[in-house]
Amino acid sequence: MPIYPVLSRIQILALLISPFLFLRSETLEAQGLPAASKEAAISFFGAYSRVNTDRSSQKDNGFTVGFAYTRYLHWLLTPSLEVRCKIATGATVSEKTFGGGIRVEHRFKNFYPYANFFGSYGKITLANPVTSGPGPHYYYDDSTVYSAGGGLDYDITSTWAARVDYQYEHWHTGLKNTFNPQIFSIGILYRIPFKPYPRE
Repeated sequence: MPIYPVLSRIQILALLISPFLFLRSETLEAQGLPAASKEAAISFFGAYSRVNTDRSSQKDNGFTVGFAYTRYLHWLLTPSLEVRCKIATGATVSEKTFGGGIRVEHRFKNFYPYANFFGSYGKITLANPVTSGPGPHYYYDDSTVYSAGGGLDYDITSTWAARVDYQYEHWHTGLKNTFNPQIFSIGILYRIPFKPYPRE
C-alpha cells in the first residue's frame, strides 16, 4: 500500500499565505479596472482542501485547482463558467472529482461573495478494500457528483485574490450507497482581465 506524505495544516497554510506577503508590498493603485475596460476575465486558482468524506471520522487532506471564465454584464450577479478538480487522500478513503458548472458573484468593494452549482465525475478509492464474499474485490467506485456551495474572494491586488470556499457534495455509487462529503478550502486566485475581440 503506497504511503502518501502528509503536511501539517500549519505547513500548508504557511505555503499558501507566503505569496500574500510579497503581493501586499505591491501598489494597489490599479485595484479595480474601470468598468468600461474590464469586460471579461479568465481566472486560475489553487487551494488546500480539508475534506469530511462522510465515510468515516477521518478527515482527508488534499487540494482543489481550476479555472473560470467570467463575463461582466453589469448585472446584479456576475456569471462565470468554472472547471475544477479536487484530489484528497486519507487513511480510509481517497476522493477525486473533475467537473464544472455555473458560478455567480456580487462585488462589494474588494470582496466577491459567490455561490455555485457543479456537476462532476467522482472516483472513490478504499484504503482497506472489501475482500469478503464472492465476486471481485471492491477497491473503488465512481459516481456522478453534484455539488452546491459558495465562498468569498478578496482582492489583494488588481490580479491576485485570496479565496475561502465551501462545497457540499452528493455521491451515489454503484452499490446504491449515498453519501455527502463536505469540503472547506483556502487558497489563492489569479485573474486576467481582458476585452473580448469585437465581432465583425
